Amino acid sequence: MTSALLDHPKSQTGFFHKTEYLFMGLIVFVVAANIWVDVRGPQQVAWGSFAVPAIGASGLALIGAYYRHAYKNVAWLGKAALAIALASLMGMLLGLLFHQHMPRPEPVLTDALLAMDTWFGFHWPGMVDWVAGVPYLGTFLRYVYLSSLYQIIILIGTLAWLQRDRDVDALILTNGLGLMLVFVVWQTFPNISQSSYLPIPHETALATDLVTHSTYGQMILDYAQNGLPVVSRDKMLGAVAFPSYHMVMCALVVAFAWRTVLFWPILIINIIMIPAILLHGAHHIADILGGIAVMCAAMIPAYMISNYFHKDG
Repeated sequence: MTSALLDHPKSQTGFFHKTEYLFMGLIVFVVAANIWVDVRGPQQVAWGSFAVPAIGASGLALIGAYYRHAYKNVAWLGKAALAIALASLMGMLLGLLFHQHMPRPEPVLTDALLAMDTWFGFHWPGMVDWVAGVPYLGTFLRYVYLSSLYQIIILIGTLAWLQRDRDVDALILTNGLGLMLVFVVWQTFPNISQSSYLPIPHETALATDLVTHSTYGQMILDYAQNGLPVVSRDKMLGAVAFPSYHMVMCALVVAFAWRTVLFWPILIINIIMIPAILLHGAHHIADILGGIAVMCAAMIPAYMISNYFHKDG
C-alpha cells in the first residue's frame, strides 16, 4: 500500500459526498417504486433472491466509503469501490422494475424498427447467417458483447485513480439516468427483442455462439404476453429493443474514457461492439441510434449535477 502507484495523497476524503447522497436518494426512489408496484400486484417479487447481491453491494459501498475516509493515501480505491457498488445497486433495482411491468401491451414500434432496418439494408437473421459462416467470428463478437460491464468497472477504477471524482460521479449518474430514460421510453413505446418473432435455426445459433437466440426470445415473448407470477433475479432477461441499453453503456465508456490511457483501446473495442450488439443483442439499427441519444441526454444533466456539487473542489 506504500507504492507510488497507490499513493494519491490529494484524493478526496470524507464518508459520503454530495453527489453520492443524491445517487443514494435515487436508489431509495427506485426501491420505493419497486415496493409500490409489488404491493399493487398482481405480480409478486421474490425479494430473497435479491438479498445477497443487495447486501453485498451495500456492504461494498460502506467498505469503500470507510476505506476512503480512513486511508487517505489510497482514497481512490474506496471511491472506485463505492461507485461500482452504487451503480450495481441501481442497475439491479431498475432491472427489477422493468420485469415488474410485464406483461406489456402489444409492441407498437416493431414495424417501424423493421422498416428502418430495411432502409439501411440490415436484416438480423441475414447477419446471423453470414457470421455463422465465418469461423470464430461469432464467439469473438460474443466476448466483446459481454465485456461492457467489465469496461465500466475498469474505467471507474481508472478515473478514481486519476483523482477524477467529478467524472466518476458523472459516469454513474449518466448510467443511472440513462437506464431510467430507457425505462420511460419503453413504457411509452412498448417493444421487445426481435429474437422473439424472427426465429434463428438452432444449428445457426450454435455456429454463431448467439447470446440472444430464439429460445431466449421465446422466454421474452412469454414474459411480454403473460408476465411473471413471481419476479426473481434468476428470471431477469434483457427484453427491451429500443433504445438499446447496451449501446448506452458502449457510448458511455467511450465518452468517459476521453483523456485517459484507456481511450484508444476502449474506442476500438466499442467500434467492434456495434456489430456485436446488432448480432448478439438481436437489435435494430434504430436501437443503436436511440442508445446513443439516451446516453447524450443523460450525460448533460449528470455533468451539470456533478459540476455543481464539485464546484468547491
